Amino acid sequence: MIDLAPHNPYALTIASPIIAAAGSLGYGVEVARHLGLGARPATHGLGALVTRSTSLRPRKARPLPEIIETPAGLLYRGWTHNPGLWIVCERFAPIWATWDLPVVVSLWGDSTAELAEAAALLEGVEGVMGVELPLAAHGALTPEAAGRLVAALRQATRLPLIVKLPGQAPDILALARAAVTHGADTLALIDGLPAVAPLLDGSLVEGRLCGPAIAPLALALVSAVCAEVAVPVIGIGGVRDAAGVRAMRAAGATAVGLGSALLTDLRTGARIAAAQS
Repeated sequence: MIDLAPHNPYALTIASPIIAAAGSLGYGVEVARHLGLGARPATHGLGALVTRSTSLRPRKARPLPEIIETPAGLLYRGWTHNPGLWIVCERFAPIWATWDLPVVVSLWGDSTAELAEAAALLEGVEGVMGVELPLAAHGALTPEAAGRLVAALRQATRLPLIVKLPGQAPDILALARAAVTHGADTLALIDGLPAVAPLLDGSLVEGRLCGPAIAPLALALVSAVCAEVAVPVIGIGGVRDAAGVRAMRAAGATAVGLGSALLTDLRTGARIAAAQS
């Protein structure tokens, strides 16, 4: 077993170092039957699942969520689209509670107060084992901005807190130190990078790039952050196979997140787990 929050009284232990990164499997319930997320013994190869980013109240994105293929990855937009936290707690959490798989809720909000309220709401909800704070979603690219957000969530909840670092941060090491200083139990990096892709009609759209194109950068940043902090790190960015997992672990990552790899093949986690056994 791997402990992702060794200094937190609430356990966040995982049986496999392979994690479904935020958004890759939605809320899990959409693919639970295909992957056997509630089955025992588990065959999906995953150690934990991080949900798509969720706000306190429902949010409809305009345009609607979309994934656009690029030469070496996927660009996604409309990530703010979600049903709201009350729906998640009432409909999804009871299902998660029946799984032998920790579920972490990724949080997003328009303000620090809204984020704190959402985090406080999740504490005590059966089936929720932790929260994730994606700094890029809140424009928190400086240590000062990150510190304020992390401190607010840490004060609002005792649940294990994963802070996700943006690859485009001017000083990611300072950002990592600030997150840990203000209460992060675990760091995850990197988030999808800001990018632009053309549509079939020639128009350009903005979104976040994930997939093999960002793998070398992600590996370099994970290695640097792992050497800087003393908390567990989840390495994310373009990992598609067992070799990619081994590279992230060699860089110091305690666990490895799969994103676009699961979007293209739901059984990627199982295949990687089988290759490592």
